[in-house]
Amino acid sequence: MISNGLWIVSPLIQAITAESHSSLAFLYHYPLNGGLVDGPVYGSIYKRLRGLKLLQEDKYAAFQSDLVVYHDDAGDYSTNEPTMDGTASLIYLMAAKEAEARKHL
Repeated sequence: MISNGLWIVSPLIQAITAESHSSLAFLYHYPLNGGLVDGPVYGSIYKRLRGLKLLQEDKYAAFQSDLVVYHDDAGDYSTNEPTMDGTASLIYLMAAKEAEARKHL
């Protein structure tokens, strides 16, 4: 899904993120395939958030900056939480594109 956000590609659960911030996934290893996670935030916002604690080593540490932060970690609720509104919008867009494509068959 192309966006005008901080990154060009919005992360898809399991396609890009392996450790999304979800109690079902974290506690019960429930698979969360095919949705979107929130994605990167400005570093200035991230630094002011409370209660964040990474549970694993930051595998993207080399790419973090003061401008933008993203963690593929269940302990980061700001950048790695499943988003229902984003997922719903993606489903709507995909359904609309399918209907458009069927007109040209």
